[in-house]
Amino acid sequence: MDIPVSIRMILQVMGPATVSQLLPPLSAMTATKIIAAYGSAPVAAWAIGSRFEFFSLVVVLALTMAMPPMVARFLGGKKVAEIRQLMRIAVCFILSFQAGLAIISFGLSFFAVNWMSDDPAVRQLLRWHLTYVPVSLAPLGVCMLVVSVANALGRSYTALTISALRLFVFFLPCLWIGAQLLQLKGIYMGALVGNCLAGAGAWVMYRRMIHQTEKQNNQG
Repeated sequence: MDIPVSIRMILQVMGPATVSQLLPPLSAMTATKIIAAYGSAPVAAWAIGSRFEFFSLVVVLALTMAMPPMVARFLGGKKVAEIRQLMRIAVCFILSFQAGLAIISFGLSFFAVNWMSDDPAVRQLLRWHLTYVPVSLAPLGVCMLVVSVANALGRSYTALTISALRLFVFFLPCLWIGAQLLQLKGIYMGALVGNCLAGAGAWVMYRRMIHQTEKQNNQG
């Protein structure tokens, strides 16, 4: 394989992946702008809650890095059935693990918010955050996993599409609609709905993507 072809193949993956990495910061800035309209306390509560989400998703992030080599190995051997089975196991693990964390965070929310902040207003907002948002981290984790697997399958543009849909079609619009309907509480409920829709949409796209991969392998 000559150098120009190799560079072109690298850019076909690197380009969409680079844009995909730029989307979350842009989304975070937009979300902060929506929340900032309600004052400094909501911004502080959202920042603290976002840090909690990051720690809650550490296991999922590790899984998104561990899955691509296995998926790529199965893809090279044209073992699509094994990819399907691997994804089922990973998704079941994410759903059960994150559901357990959501239950724990809800049970400990009263004590956790007292430790996180001394401001009563921030505490109330954090309590809403720990009540509603952790429930949606399971489907969000599925969405993140599908993006990672899409890149492993050589479908970087599909991965970019899923990331863009998650942030700018599901998450941010639901956040804005929730704020319009229920003010501050609606923001957290909107985050819940947006993440759930993103997870469901990503799974639908994964099933279509793996079906196309299986069809191509059969034709080859």
